[in-house]
Amino acid sequence: MIDFRYLVVTIISIFLALTVGIMLGAGFVGDPLARDLENRIESVNAEVREQREQIDQLRAQNDALAEWAQAAEPWAIDGRLNGRDVVVFAVDGADGGVVDGSIGALEDAGATIVTQITLGAKFALESGPEADQLATIVESVEQEPSDVLMDAAGAMGEGAASLALDGGGPTESGEGSSQVAYSELLRLLEEEDFISVARNSDEGEVVPDDSSFVIAGGNATTQPFNVTAFIRRLSAGLTAGETDVVVTESSSSQWNMATAVREDAEINETVSTVDTGESALGHVALVLVLSEPPANPAGHFGTGDGTRPLPDLPPLD
Repeated sequence: MIDFRYLVVTIISIFLALTVGIMLGAGFVGDPLARDLENRIESVNAEVREQREQIDQLRAQNDALAEWAQAAEPWAIDGRLNGRDVVVFAVDGADGGVVDGSIGALEDAGATIVTQITLGAKFALESGPEADQLATIVESVEQEPSDVLMDAAGAMGEGAASLALDGGGPTESGEGSSQVAYSELLRLLEEEDFISVARNSDEGEVVPDDSSFVIAGGNATTQPFNVTAFIRRLSAGLTAGETDVVVTESSSSQWNMATAVREDAEINETVSTVDTGESALGHVALVLVLSEPPANPAGHFGTGDGTRPLPDLPPLD
């Protein structure tokens, strides 16, 4: 029979032996392990320092490119859109650089902004009466607010496109002028605070024959309504005018306007996009896209996947 005191002494001896073994082993193995760990940490730190240097270099290159683009912008766009009529659709709450900057670049290039239509936050259709109000204006029979919104975008896009195509002949019913009908649509939408309209001239046509279309928007904040879907539908409607349609968006935007167009196989070959719309580079890209013949295929410019910074620079006439 095993003596209890013997058992206790044996167990204690085993633990003492293990303790001594661990202490002795740490003396032989601990230093190499510590050195290996220190080497790994130093290697990671070196990689981090190298990446930081590369980031600093890229930032310096980007700043230099931005400065060059800003300096070259007047030369690159001067006179390239002389005599061109442009209708601008802007989203209320968008980055001022992409809206005001784009309009300034277009005017500096010689274009005339005949009409600017600003899309308001009321398109969020937060209540049933607002959706019913919009449905009445655009003559939509849809029940869901999201479908009414798409009908509104389609009506605005297709109405403008038909005017750009034929300059404002009779309406489909043959009653009255399509210019008058579209002006009335805009008046009703503005009267109910869905849009605001700025005209170059109260006497001129709201959308002259052969007008080009620019849709400008984007911001780092949440979109005021379903801007992504609205702009995609608006763009599709505008392409019926067989003229230039360009969506320009700020680089920090979370609205995905340009991405939505690029990913839509039905319109990405007829609607051009710019995703650096607030910058000088984006302004130049916008003007150069519009300066190309309408028959040219659409292009996508900026920093997103599948884009390039600028279109090919055409010669001045």
